Amino acid sequence: MPNDPILVHVCCAPCLAALLDWLRERRTAFAAYFHNPNIHPLIEFRRRLKACHIVAEQQAVKLLADEEYGLEPFLDALSSRRSPFAMERGRPERCHRCYALRLDATARRAAELDFPLFTSTLLASPQQDREVICELGHAAAARHGVRFDDTDHRARHDAGIEFARRHQLYRQQYCGCVFSEYDRYVNSTEHLYRGESAIRSRS
Repeated sequence: MPNDPILVHVCCAPCLAALLDWLRERRTAFAAYFHNPNIHPLIEFRRRLKACHIVAEQQAVKLLADEEYGLEPFLDALSSRRSPFAMERGRPERCHRCYALRLDATARRAAELDFPLFTSTLLASPQQDREVICELGHAAAARHGVRFDDTDHRARHDAGIEFARRHQLYRQQYCGCVFSEYDRYVNSTEHLYRGESAIRSRS
């Protein structure tokens, strides 16, 4: 029995590359959907989007991309007390809202395009919270009348990184939002002096 067509939310080029073999093994139609209003600043957003376009062109993958920089919608989603994406279960609320924002958009687009199934390359990253992603993915699927494929792709992560290295694709240094950028660089002087970095002394 053939598998259902699937729409794949894409967070970055290395994670898209990580899922390519799995997607092709399914022997059915699929498309990639880049929707990441969380990625900041603007130059970082453009770098990641461009890398996804490169993979799509090289690997003959249909890529649907929301190319408008999403600073205001993302900050609105984080700050709204009435946001339907708010969750408080002992984990970082802003990360929950970020996952939910992207997964809900993907579920909605899947329904609009008659994809009965969707998933996310977030499931290939060992840095992401798989349990929360799965919970929010299934909730989004229920809202929009589609299904969420929660296959665990973390074992494929290193293959995606190696693909990116071989093809000289841009590889990000932090999750995406301005808060994660701060966490990544707060204790370094990276990019201040000709790209050199030095860890600040904590003494």
